[in-house]
Amino acid sequence: MKKVAIIADGWKKYINYAWVGGCRQYIADHNCDINLYFFNSFGNYSLDEKYNLGEYNIFNLPDLRTFDGIILELTNISDVELKRRIVARVEEAGVPTVSLLEDVPQFYYAGTNNYAAMKRMVNHLIEVHGCKTLNFIAGPEENCESMDRLSAYRDALREHGIPCEESRIYFGNFEIDTGVEAFAHFYQNGLMPEAFVCANDNIAVGVCQQAQSKGLYVPRDFLVTGYDNFDKASYYSPRITTAGFIREEIAYAAMDKLHTIWEQGDAERVSLIEARCIFQESCGCVNPEPTQRGRYVNDRIMLENSDRKISNEMLLLKRELINCNSFQEMMTCIPTHLTKLNCDEMYILVNQEIADCNELPQLDVAGEEEYRTEGYPDCLDVLLACAGDKVLDLKTRKPGELVPGGEDSSSGNLYLFSPLHFRDREVGYVVFKNCDYLMSQMLFEALNVIAEAMENMYHRIILNKMNQELSKLYIRDSLTGMYNRMAYQKLAVPLFEQCRNAGEALMIMFVDLDRLKYINDTFGHDMGNIAIRAIATAIMNCCPDDGIAMRYGGDEFVILVPNYDKQKAERFVKKLNREIAMERSIRNTGFCIEASMGYVITTDEPTMNMNDYINQADERMYEVKKAKKANRTI
Repeated sequence: MKKVAIIADGWKKYINYAWVGGCRQYIADHNCDINLYFFNSFGNYSLDEKYNLGEYNIFNLPDLRTFDGIILELTNISDVELKRRIVARVEEAGVPTVSLLEDVPQFYYAGTNNYAAMKRMVNHLIEVHGCKTLNFIAGPEENCESMDRLSAYRDALREHGIPCEESRIYFGNFEIDTGVEAFAHFYQNGLMPEAFVCANDNIAVGVCQQAQSKGLYVPRDFLVTGYDNFDKASYYSPRITTAGFIREEIAYAAMDKLHTIWEQGDAERVSLIEARCIFQESCGCVNPEPTQRGRYVNDRIMLENSDRKISNEMLLLKRELINCNSFQEMMTCIPTHLTKLNCDEMYILVNQEIADCNELPQLDVAGEEEYRTEGYPDCLDVLLACAGDKVLDLKTRKPGELVPGGEDSSSGNLYLFSPLHFRDREVGYVVFKNCDYLMSQMLFEALNVIAEAMENMYHRIILNKMNQELSKLYIRDSLTGMYNRMAYQKLAVPLFEQCRNAGEALMIMFVDLDRLKYINDTFGHDMGNIAIRAIATAIMNCCPDDGIAMRYGGDEFVILVPNYDKQKAERFVKKLNREIAMERSIRNTGFCIEASMGYVITTDEPTMNMNDYINQADERMYEVKKAKKANRTI
């Protein structure tokens, strides 16, 4: 079985399904044993450059050396350096490659003769309609199709002896707004022509619309031509003169080229599909085969109904995802909405840092700041794997594996790979198997709903962990790491009330470092801090998990331990004294580190509150300290 990778950028938020359709038609016509792997991005849709980089990262996913052929379509990518890197990576793979629409010298080429069709169009305006002044509205300067059409315009003028004035050429993009803006530019500068030659039909429609706002009409006041034979060309009023080619035929030719290379070792480098000029009302002609507007209206009504259903489905999905509390919970919602679209299989894979963020005991700040923007980790967690309505038991993707669990060994399958990312940050990717409807209708919307929900979930988790970290810092003593006085209301009082309500005894101990003033005055405050930390360490080593130890004041500590009686309390005192002695020996400070302690065991006396017991423990501690002082010789 042969494997063919298709690498393409969508047009804005629409996937170019023609490439898949043409390839599949060839596979069916020739009964080929081929599977298609479509790596699609929407990298020219957003004005956010980091978002677009996140989209284009999907091209870094496959090891292109593992494929038998590559079909490459780069015309929608405006970043010249990105194009260069993609071409270099494909060339390095050493796999037969066919470039679509743009002639890349290193590869085979399947495209259309933009130059010839545009030249016929301009010749028609000059020779049939007698135009002498023609303005050209181009797409982006880096777009090869637009530049081919501009070259044809220039050559046609030159061959007819008409000066090519650069002031009559306007560069924009391929959207209707470019036609509006270009018309306004020429109108304001007194450069109105007999004909506007537009690089595509969108631009032509924009010219016609803006002209009407000025009381000018096509073709009465000037002529207009477009290109690409979009639906709007034939159904707009006036019908736009255009030139068209069938994109599926270009993909078909590309597959034929690969097939010939596999069978014969080589093929003709270039295959061109001729574009056909369609002369209509906008240049003053009448199309002998006019399209039926009624059918178009019916189709649009059905499309609007379909779009409405998709929009409702996405709103439902978005609402459900917002209410989820974990990534795992989110994964139970997604199949309900997307598997309705007859998708054979679907997988959502994410990097482990994202997948595990909810399980990590604390926030990894360094990991949050350092993240991948290019390529994908070897190991990815499978958050979702389903075939139809059946959930598959897959947890991780093996290194080098594109589809978790391996790919279908049968032929004629289509795997679609699309990126998941938070702006430029790699998160993972989604795989759809044989889901044509999703590709042609709602892929962009579905992916954005999922990615947005995952990013919101991730930031909620991170924010929650940050709040937990801040909360810990708020109730922690910076010198010792123990709970501080702020923890009194937050932790100690609730434990006291809990024990009282449950009828359980609670040991409350008051501990005070001995002779802190002497240590500070004689050895300095730094040594005093060492003594305080020694006592704190000893207390934390002794305090059980269900107890609470606090630094209550400068050299004062309070310990609360539930389910303690007097016998356990006495053992605790002995253990604490041993721990203090151990800390003293470790530090070898040159002075004695000791502490005095007193404790009480709570009773069911309802009039006694937490402060009352602490004061009692403090008094007993003071009695111990007083006895030590009386017996001290130094």
